[in-house]
Amino acid sequence: MSVRAVLLVVDALGWELARGAPGFARSLPHRRRLDTVLGFSTGALPTLFTGRMPGEHGRWVMYRRGDETGCFRGFGALRWVPRRARESWRVGRLLHRLVEGRGVHGYFQLYEVPRPLLERFDLPERGDIFAPGGLPADSLWDSIARRGLPWARWDWRTTESRAMADLERRLADGHERLLVLYTADLDALLHREGSGGTGVRERLARYSAWLDRLAALAAGRGDTLWLYLVSDHGMVDVTRHADVMARLAPLATRMPRDYLAFFDSTMARFWWSEAASREPVRRSLEGLPGRWLDRETLDRLGCRFADSGYGEDVFLLDPGVLLLPSFMGSAPVAAMHGYDPSHPDMAALLYSNRPVPERVSRLADVRDWLETELDALGCEAA
Repeated sequence: MSVRAVLLVVDALGWELARGAPGFARSLPHRRRLDTVLGFSTGALPTLFTGRMPGEHGRWVMYRRGDETGCFRGFGALRWVPRRARESWRVGRLLHRLVEGRGVHGYFQLYEVPRPLLERFDLPERGDIFAPGGLPADSLWDSIARRGLPWARWDWRTTESRAMADLERRLADGHERLLVLYTADLDALLHREGSGGTGVRERLARYSAWLDRLAALAAGRGDTLWLYLVSDHGMVDVTRHADVMARLAPLATRMPRDYLAFFDSTMARFWWSEAASREPVRRSLEGLPGRWLDRETLDRLGCRFADSGYGEDVFLLDPGVLLLPSFMGSAPVAAMHGYDPSHPDMAALLYSNRPVPERVSRLADVRDWLETELDALGCEAA
């Protein structure tokens, strides 16, 4: 008999969502609510994997301010291409491949970023964040590699159904001590349906039944199975929209001449070409359901960067308010993340069939605790 472990990372599985699902993951009795980080998975997953906040590990949102060395260099020439052509899916696919050819191996999408503006931005996620060496800070995966622990993992590159089936086979027939699966399917369902969606409930039931099946598989082989279920953030149902771009359009202060902005789904981030541009822009957003984040708030949230690469000023919408249209899309969605982490629906979770100490209360606490679990797993292997 041997001890093996499975780590299931489910994107957007919020504490409140799971708590409201009757009988969900009943085989994992040890449960902790986790405070997440401001932003999206691009910041939350590195925090989960490194145990550091975004301001420390250097990753926050998908796009940051770029320079002449950025992966979109030369894309400014697209302004000479007719708009209909440059916004086509064929050109988009070509640009996507060009960016990959420039060494970007992490997850990214062009979304609806105006393509001539891409040159002014960059993608900080160049490596594979699920692999050793893929993050700018030491990660759980680096630790696994140092330990020489046999392991396997599946991420967004593999469909959820195939990954789950592959993991089951490895658990039944393989030799790995640790199996890791990341899935973003629930995140996509929540965006489409909201927290009360039929597909969401069905997916939670699917995960619950799968976890039970894994335990039975391991028992049938005579193994002890340690199970860990963790998420990166929750999701807030969208109740209204805010058109930030429409507020900015009438200003004499123009983008990109006087300032540069990136419009995420829940926040607008600004860089100023001229100091005089700041006040009219800030004033134009008065009355919208949101607030400007000062330096002290960004410090407290662990999202302040000395180089202001992710924005000199940040305007964050209230929970449940969707920035529409944005560079991330012009169609409404039923639920969104990226809001103030203190909102109850934003909390992440950690479930396990192993005792979890009370000190594990933040996303940034999980890595250290998993290290102690790897220590114990290594001892069982000896």
